[in-house]
Amino acid sequence: MMNKKLKTKTQNFCKLVSVFISIFVVSPAYASDWLLCGNLSQIDVNNGCQIPNYPSARYEYAISYNTNEPLPVVCSTWNVGLRIYNKQPYMVLSDNPSAGMSYGGFIFYRGTQASDDATATCSSGQWRHRYWQLTQNNRIETNFSNGCYGAELPVYCRARKEASTNNILNFQQKRLALLPDSSLLKSNR
Repeated sequence: MMNKKLKTKTQNFCKLVSVFISIFVVSPAYASDWLLCGNLSQIDVNNGCQIPNYPSARYEYAISYNTNEPLPVVCSTWNVGLRIYNKQPYMVLSDNPSAGMSYGGFIFYRGTQASDDATATCSSGQWRHRYWQLTQNNRIETNFSNGCYGAELPVYCRARKEASTNNILNFQQKRLALLPDSSLLKSNR
C-alpha cells in the first residue's frame, strides 16, 4: 500500500499534468472569425485608433494588404498622431527571391510630425503609406511608399477573448494556485 505522503505527491503531480495538457493541447482558438467592420478612413486621430461601434478594447483589427487574408494590425498613438502597422512580418523586396528578400510589412500614418504626413499632404480620409523592412543590423527602415493611400482599404475585426471569463491560461493559473505549496515546490531532502 502506498504511503500517504507519496499518494498526495502523485495526486498533485497528476493534477499538474492535467493543467499543462489542458493549456497546451486542448486550448480553444484565440478568437472568432474576421468580419468586415469598416475602412481605414473611419479610423481618425480624434477617435483614438478605433472604428465606431468596434472599440479596440473589444475587437482586434486586421487589414488585407498585399495578401488575400486579413493581417492583424496594431494602431499606436505614440506622442502625436496614429500609426497602423502589421503585427506579423511578411516578405518584402521579394520581386526576385533568388536575389534576396527581407522581413517587413506596411505602415499607414497620419497626424504625426513627418514632413509627408497624410493630414498635411493627402485628401480627407487618406493615410500616408510606407513599406518597412527589417535590416541585417536589426533596424527597421522605411524605404518605399505608395503615397496617399487607404481611405477605402477594408478593415476587418474579430472579437477579443475576455480575460476575466474566457482566458484559459488565467483559469489554469488559478487552478495551479489552489494546489498545496509543499506538494510541488519542495523536495524530500
